[in-house]
Amino acid sequence: MTHAYQNAPQFAGQTKAGLISATAIQDLLNQPGCVGVRIYFALDANNNLTNVLVGTDIQENDITSGIILDRLIYCPVRCSANTPLLFP
Repeated sequence: MTHAYQNAPQFAGQTKAGLISATAIQDLLNQPGCVGVRIYFALDANNNLTNVLVGTDIQENDITSGIILDRLIYCPVRCSANTPLLFP
């Protein structure tokens, strides 16, 4: 699936992945009432594809008054050196 996205002409030059620290994800999950995570597709300031992560409660409602993760470290620029998920 990752290769299909990377090879699709409409996504040429777009962000391939984003890195978020385990600490940030744990902080998101440790919020009171958080039982899940919703991942939104978004565009960053440079119009590149990114993701926004928000905690969800037991009714699957977004916890927007808490932690929202929107500061990913992008690939390309910082990519995994040895992963089969990136198309050469």
